[in-house]
Amino acid sequence: MESVLDVRNNMLLSLEGGQYHVREKIKQSGTLPYSDFLSIGLALKACFNNPALHDQLIARLKPHAGIIIGVLPPGIQSQGLLPTPEELADPNFKPLQLQDISDEQLKQWIIDDGSLVYGELTSEELHNYFSEVCPLLQPGGHFVDLGSGLGKVVMTAGLNFPFDTCKGMEIVPYRHRMAFERFVNLLKLAQASFNQLQTPTQAEDKLQLPWTSDLQVQHLLHLPKRVSFQLGDMFTCDVSQASLVFIYSTCFGSFIHKLAHKLANEAPEGCLITTTTYAMSHPGLALIKHFPAKTVAWTDVFVYKRVGAGPWPEMPSAAAYSPNLDEWEAKARALLQEANA
Repeated sequence: MESVLDVRNNMLLSLEGGQYHVREKIKQSGTLPYSDFLSIGLALKACFNNPALHDQLIARLKPHAGIIIGVLPPGIQSQGLLPTPEELADPNFKPLQLQDISDEQLKQWIIDDGSLVYGELTSEELHNYFSEVCPLLQPGGHFVDLGSGLGKVVMTAGLNFPFDTCKGMEIVPYRHRMAFERFVNLLKLAQASFNQLQTPTQAEDKLQLPWTSDLQVQHLLHLPKRVSFQLGDMFTCDVSQASLVFIYSTCFGSFIHKLAHKLANEAPEGCLITTTTYAMSHPGLALIKHFPAKTVAWTDVFVYKRVGAGPWPEMPSAAAYSPNLDEWEAKARALLQEANA
């Protein structure tokens, strides 16, 4: 006989598989709030697809190799979000040539492109994450996911802990749309599952989870009021009431210091902030837990507490990763040759 806990577990299972979703191409300028993202990206992609321009492409990318996610920017490769010329649906599009792009523009484009790489934690990793973080929280409060993708973590938070609200902020329009669609499907599943329960339930009935005994049936029934998704830049997200901020920051290394500055100045004192892969260094953020790779998740997970009164000045960024440039170039040329074989 199915229980309310079974209903909740089935709802969690329905959130799996997002990593396999079909990436939609960015076909119009202005889709993202990044200056000339499409024009610069397509200029780079034209070089990527033309062996005669590979030397020029490598020469321009080489000074920025340390901030590229992987060897070559993901956006210009087949799995990226840039369209082919045939897919472009923007009558006002103004093409650029590689020589038209300044080094500063190129650097910012690489950072922006890296921030769009999609990734998510597995259900097991999220189980581990909430089992470690939830005991540090009081019931209620507000959960915020910066860069929420398809909404998996936001909805999982709502099913794992009695947060008053769970909010996700995502910059890519199709991902924001898919998150909302997945949420609608989750609510339909919940309604159908509750209707099939043979044992009557009360709103105050509790679901005993390893990390909390405060989650009640009403928290599942009130998901439409508790969970929300916003389309926009994470740097514009209101975190002033947050009690827990989640950031899957594995591709955010080039601007993790800016996120630290935002959170130290805008999140309330006592708020918990978690990052993946990259640590934050800021006097307003105290590291309280560090879970090395392959303990909670495949990568390192850091837990910080917002401390001090502020306001805080912006801290300098950490020294950029510096790869062996000869090795980088050899790998880049091999990838270019393979892609154009």
